[in-house]
Amino acid sequence: MAARMRAALATALLACAGQAVADEDEPGWLTRAKAEPARVEVRGDTLYYTGNISKASTQAFDAAVVGVAPGQLTRMVVSSGGGDTVEGRHVGRWVHRMGLVVEVDAICFSSCADYVFPAGRARVIRTDAWVGWHGNERQFAVLAARHGVTLADEMHRFVPPNTPTAQADAFVRELGESLAVTGKDEADFYAELGLDDAFAVCAVGDELEERFGFTGRKGWGFSVEDMVRLGLTNTVYLGSGRYEQDSAGFLRYLARISAEDCRQLLPPPTPSPDHCACAPASPALRPCAG
Repeated sequence: MAARMRAALATALLACAGQAVADEDEPGWLTRAKAEPARVEVRGDTLYYTGNISKASTQAFDAAVVGVAPGQLTRMVVSSGGGDTVEGRHVGRWVHRMGLVVEVDAICFSSCADYVFPAGRARVIRTDAWVGWHGNERQFAVLAARHGVTLADEMHRFVPPNTPTAQADAFVRELGESLAVTGKDEADFYAELGLDDAFAVCAVGDELEERFGFTGRKGWGFSVEDMVRLGLTNTVYLGSGRYEQDSAGFLRYLARISAEDCRQLLPPPTPSPDHCACAPASPALRPCAG
């Protein structure tokens, strides 16, 4: 049952976020960032993680870091296109516990940007590398509130067309059961980091196209200054110019929005019983009791 619920959640997240980063002529750095399982190794004082975030990658990760104690490593160099949300938080919690600097080699997108990048005690983005978001688990509640519908009705939007009613209802039920568990874990994760998750969820849906006029972008990103305003302090870019103007990856794949834009897209939610399955992730807004 747990595996089925995780599968339902993964399916809905992919449908909601749209296609992950892909190119007809895929560059080598992107192929490496999607490797399954990820390549994970410790060299000197650095942990290197290159590839997908998944259960198989977590096995490689756990094997690589077994016995590592706080203070033994100083940084994690990562290049990942993202992947599983639960496994992303597993890696992020370890990074936070070890007090590592997170250094982005080429790409940190989706679950990498949601959970690994924020977990660092400081953050470094290498020249032409990029960090981008396209939603997290709270996105279903955010979209339901925007559309003025119940969470269950919002989740029905991600059921494949022509699915028999009984199967569609089962999918929504399993997705809701999964979010009741993983959504709370996500809220707890951000609370542990002392962060609001606005940066990871604010522009989910069609906001980039309809509100800001962007087309053909994989997700959104922020200037270093706006990341700091959203709580991602101690972030630096190693290129010669401003990150959002200099990074080739940012310019090609991301829509730039400001911290103010982001906050305006997320008015304070009004919790209701039907919206409790995916709890608000702000430390000031605790999951609904039930």
